[in-house]
Amino acid sequence: MNPLSEPTDQAGTAPSSPSVNKPKVRLSCETCRQRKVKCDKLNPCTNCQRLGARCVPVERARLPRGRSGRLATERPGDQDANLKDRVSKLESIIRDLARGGSQASVRAILAAAVEESSQDGENSLGEDDSQAGGVRRPDTYLGSSFWANLLNEVPDVHPNERRSSKSDDRNAETNNLINYRRLLTMASGSGGTTNSEPPGTSSTHQQLCCLFMQRVDPICKILHRPSLKAFLVDGSPYLDYEPGHLAPTALAYSVYYAASCSLSDEESIRSFGVPKSTMVSRYQKEAEAALARADFITTNDLTVLQAYVLFLIALRSQDQSRRMWTMLSMALRIGQALSLHLPDPPFHVRPFERELRRRLWLAIGFLDIQASMDRASEPMMQASWLESHPPANVNDIDLSPNMEANPPDSPGFTDMTFTMMVHKTQYVARSLNFSGFMEPSITTLAIRQQLVLEFQQSVTKLLQHAEPDKHPFHWITRAIAECIHACMQLITLRPLQRSPNFTPPLVRGDRLLEFAVNVLIVSRRLRSDPRFTTYQWFEFAFPPWHCLAVALAELCVCDDKAVMERFWDPIEESFHLLGRLIADSQRGMLWKPMEKLMARARDRRVQLLASPSPDAYSPSLSTAVQQQPISMQMDTQGFVPGIDGRVGLQHAVAAMNTPESVVDGTWPNVWDAVDFSYAAPGTAQVAWMSYENFVADFYVNVDDPLVNR
Repeated sequence: MNPLSEPTDQAGTAPSSPSVNKPKVRLSCETCRQRKVKCDKLNPCTNCQRLGARCVPVERARLPRGRSGRLATERPGDQDANLKDRVSKLESIIRDLARGGSQASVRAILAAAVEESSQDGENSLGEDDSQAGGVRRPDTYLGSSFWANLLNEVPDVHPNERRSSKSDDRNAETNNLINYRRLLTMASGSGGTTNSEPPGTSSTHQQLCCLFMQRVDPICKILHRPSLKAFLVDGSPYLDYEPGHLAPTALAYSVYYAASCSLSDEESIRSFGVPKSTMVSRYQKEAEAALARADFITTNDLTVLQAYVLFLIALRSQDQSRRMWTMLSMALRIGQALSLHLPDPPFHVRPFERELRRRLWLAIGFLDIQASMDRASEPMMQASWLESHPPANVNDIDLSPNMEANPPDSPGFTDMTFTMMVHKTQYVARSLNFSGFMEPSITTLAIRQQLVLEFQQSVTKLLQHAEPDKHPFHWITRAIAECIHACMQLITLRPLQRSPNFTPPLVRGDRLLEFAVNVLIVSRRLRSDPRFTTYQWFEFAFPPWHCLAVALAELCVCDDKAVMERFWDPIEESFHLLGRLIADSQRGMLWKPMEKLMARARDRRVQLLASPSPDAYSPSLSTAVQQQPISMQMDTQGFVPGIDGRVGLQHAVAAMNTPESVVDGTWPNVWDAVDFSYAAPGTAQVAWMSYENFVADFYVNVDDPLVNR
């Protein structure tokens, strides 16, 4: 048991005599213990008075003769006699067993029993902490009567025996650390322990903190930057925590770990004199150790959960396996335990903490949708959990720990604008991509198209004060928003999940292929742009593998040699590039179906190249438009106002004329080439079948034991 998180009145009860008449010792109150803040032990305490909470005092009897509470009459002579009696009984048990088998079998059985009992003991670790003075639980908690007798007679074999009463608390803390460290190291694939130095005590820590604020904080807006700077740069206590508290320490090392992940190899060697891999490995272990000490699995502390979520974001940037995907479930459950999913939690929350809670919940939602997209799996969170209580779109300077009211949204481009854009993305992606597992699925094309249009309008309003020519981060936000919007159009027409009620519409000519390839080209240009270098570590988020799958499915039924050759090179380049970005790299469940689709496209290309050459290919107007970068494209024909000429015409036209709609005409679209009036026949239907087979292969690979280890 962690002595920092559990009351000690049980451990302090002496087994020999009642504590009714003994003086009481006042401990931290229940509220301060749960919040893990220092309590002045008044009645009521100052913290509870300030929060307006009910103060529940905690008292225990003063311990007799030290913490162990052992009887003064327990003398060495009695212990020797007890030991001899135990040895005699043990010899008798072994002799009885030896009559039925050889000595070798006896030793084998004993070894197996000890190992099995130790495992059982680990599963019930800490349950005997409520037994005062090291008294063991009854025999009914053990297995057969023989092994129960054996374990009771041999203290060294008993898994939960407390052998040294003077170090009960130290042993409990060590056991807690070892078990939680074991969980983290199993999840991250690393081992060993790390002796951390205090955060902020070295120039390396100062540099990493600055890197975090420049590279990680703008796109993962979880923390309050002024408070973090005061803690890690200026050396002040973090918020209302006392110096040396475990929660801010865990946060600090998660910050350092995330910052080290944002480095390139050249930057790491130039600034810190060691390769990036060394920096990442060191601070990953430091962060794991700090999270384990903070008891992150059962924590009620928002700061510890912030540290854990930052750790997961950084982990995914370096690790393509399913470790983060699996560990994310703990973050979600801890968030639910803290009532982050509720707009109004059932306890008092100050406005400043409310904003931090909402930011953190959005970050968990981002990891959830990113992991779902990564693996074509169902998300764990409902869209309504995120839509009901978003954070305020404000700058960090508009927030302070002592503010009395919730801040209003700021009109300009704020510290939260990128995060709010990702928030809009989360909601639409959940609605478009996934079947009715968590929520009712949306298969009606009119509603699906309207969701994308509403996303475009919302993001345009968010970015209306952006200055991409002056600020690189504004340009990056706009470029990512355009890529996401284009991907959403493809997802509208080619959903990620199979649905028997969905009928794909006809896309005229090669526009679907052109559009998908153009998204791949622009995405690659974005990742190679010098303005994106600062945020290169974040390229793992939403790689456009879905666009690649759509393009390959179209190539599989392509009949035009010129079209095949025109788009083959960018598709092949994207195929090799995305292999290192997606989940599990080229060994995972996503890439196996992609390789099959690529093989079919290559076979189709070989067939076309071997056939007689047709007439020279003349690119259409749409092809010429699609050759331009997304940021330079002009919407020459405009959005189709509804799914057909009759459905939603007035509503869509009115929406497009609102001030928040697109006024510069630069958002790319494929709607003008879509015929929504009937199902796609001929080659278009074959292309749809190729894509459906690709999606179906996901579920085959999920059950493959050789994939995704």
